Amino acid sequence: MVRVSRVIAFVLLCLIATLWASAQAAPDPRALASDEAAPAATATDHSRLQNLMQVAPGLLSGGEPHSEEAFAELARRGVTTVVSVDGARPDVQAARRHGLRYIHIPIGYDGLDRQAQLALVRVVRDVQGPVYVHCHHGKHRGPAAAAVACRAAGKMTEQQAMAYLTKAGTGKEYSGLWRDVAEFKPPPADAKLPELVAVAKVSSLAGAMADLDRAWDRLKLCAAAGWRTPADHADLTPAHEALLVWEALRESRRTLNTGDAKTAGIDANLREAVQMAQRLREALADGDQAAATRSLEALSTSCRTCHAAHRN
Repeated sequence: MVRVSRVIAFVLLCLIATLWASAQAAPDPRALASDEAAPAATATDHSRLQNLMQVAPGLLSGGEPHSEEAFAELARRGVTTVVSVDGARPDVQAARRHGLRYIHIPIGYDGLDRQAQLALVRVVRDVQGPVYVHCHHGKHRGPAAAAVACRAAGKMTEQQAMAYLTKAGTGKEYSGLWRDVAEFKPPPADAKLPELVAVAKVSSLAGAMADLDRAWDRLKLCAAAGWRTPADHADLTPAHEALLVWEALRESRRTLNTGDAKTAGIDANLREAVQMAQRLREALADGDQAAATRSLEALSTSCRTCHAAHRN
């Protein structure tokens, strides 16, 4: 009888321990909006989700989920909502198969405009359950958006947000992202906030090219100033504008329908242009102004050739 009692006691003890561990592991569905302070962000090693980090209670950041296994991993971690700040169309159907909601708030590498910031505020205020924020690779735009969300929820000071971006590997060269996280100010409680949508209207190739044209014009101003900050444009730096041109070219390629034979030529031209833009960045990093100028001229020629063949 004593032996049976001991067995029952042991089973009960194991059951209590299991329940306690589950309670500790289960995420608070409204943790991000609670009064609990966020701990320091921690990296999580997981092959299905690139650059996965626990940013705060109820908030994860990382790269785009590319497989059923990745979405399943998010569901296993208790995530209920996935927020994409990437320009690519989210895989809404794959997310739904795992019980996940998608919200699409696309942003650029040049920063988070006020509408995007307000949409992230609405995520913090309205969304139930743990949230996963991602961009493409999970290092630059995604962490910046997650930091804004944390600041909106009162989970991070400016200094903590800067430390998180550093830990996430957000490049210092993406100065607009750092600026907008540092300067973020929460809106009033009664502010009108944007609707949250599963798939946002993203610029077409023509729209992406318009963004590229603006970055290109700023880069030419830097070149005209001897690859220095122009006297009348103190906000421009050659390395940063070259980076934005390079990113705009890469994003332009991603807007193409690669299955369309008509775009094959454009894709080849853009691939070559991306390589040229990278050489321009390297020349600027090396302080080789002559090489930078040659790369700019080569890139300009490549763009004119592509426009002549495909613009119409």
